[in-house]
Amino acid sequence: MTETRHTTTAPTRLARRRPNAKVAIFWMMLAVFGVGTVEYMVVGVLSEISTDVRVDTSSAGLLVTIYALTVVIGGPLLTIATTRVPRTPLIMALMGLFVIGNVGTALAPSFEAMVVFRVITALPHATFFALCLVLATSLVAPEFQGRVIARVTLGLNLATVLGVPLGTLIGAQLGWRWSFAIIAMFQLVVTAALIASTRNAAPSHQTGRATSELRVFARGTVLWAIGLTALSQAALFVVFTYIAPYLTEHATISASTVTVALFIFGLGSVVGNQLGGYFADKALDRTLYVALSALAFSLLVLFVFGSTPWFAFTWMFVLGATGFSIIPPLASKLIGAASDAPHLAATVNIAGFQLANAAGAWIGSVALSSGTNVGVLPAIGALLATAAVFLLYVSGRSATVEV
Repeated sequence: MTETRHTTTAPTRLARRRPNAKVAIFWMMLAVFGVGTVEYMVVGVLSEISTDVRVDTSSAGLLVTIYALTVVIGGPLLTIATTRVPRTPLIMALMGLFVIGNVGTALAPSFEAMVVFRVITALPHATFFALCLVLATSLVAPEFQGRVIARVTLGLNLATVLGVPLGTLIGAQLGWRWSFAIIAMFQLVVTAALIASTRNAAPSHQTGRATSELRVFARGTVLWAIGLTALSQAALFVVFTYIAPYLTEHATISASTVTVALFIFGLGSVVGNQLGGYFADKALDRTLYVALSALAFSLLVLFVFGSTPWFAFTWMFVLGATGFSIIPPLASKLIGAASDAPHLAATVNIAGFQLANAAGAWIGSVALSSGTNVGVLPAIGALLATAAVFLLYVSGRSATVEV
């Protein structure tokens, strides 16, 4: 009787120690929500910041650029440096930097101090996001990987739809400094819950050494996936960066309606993100083909009919859905291609998103500076998205030849 009781209770005890995947992923999503909100919240309170620290608006806008550059350069370096750090201390350290950066931003007496604290805030961005993606996929069976990635990245969608407007509202009512102070307090609570919910998750350490992580970039499949990220994001952001002047100047929508149009875009991004994750689990490459083709098509249609106000307004939902449906299958493809060294690969891919966003904005800027009408930007985006579809085809043919 004693032996029977032992064999039945031991598995039960082990089962109780396993983390609840849904709970853990929920806290990861909220943590990513906080990180995403802080990245873009500056835009909503830029005028207040420039007035308070006595710089012009263009100089204050550098806070956005500096954040993105820190993510691109600092993220991969930090991931390499922390390759063998246990997960729980790493989460604490990364979110500790994030909280310190936001508290420092809230208390910064000058623009120069704000720059320093924005760098501190941005440094853990890519490493933490990659850690959440890899950890989340380790908690579920492979056939649910795309949906889990979609749930974690939902935090970024919600940051755009809810976080930034709320941060802007808080800044308008209480002052911009309170926006950063409140998000710091929010992240402290979320981090504590995240650690508690993932404490018994496996693996407890990052895998491998820095050299083994770096070797992953010698693989064609990893490089193809990063290239797809760069082209698809640049395609979206060549338009989205200039979406306000596009809607007001080309589609002749009133400035007061642009906020509603952006909210509709955000709703579309939530729907597209979740659909992309669901179908990525069914057929990964087919989902990528459909998502990339849909993005190219939606941009082309916007180019043709975007001068019609009601159409451009409602089409924002389609643009948001197609643009963000790509993220889960791309992340899933990369993590699968770099399964033995996913942390650095995922970090570089996240940094690649930032770089591609900046590249899209730069391409749009060059086009507009050369005298191109803002209404042509969707056509440029459609060409970039079509190039991404072609790259996906070439990568598939290359993989077949290698096999």
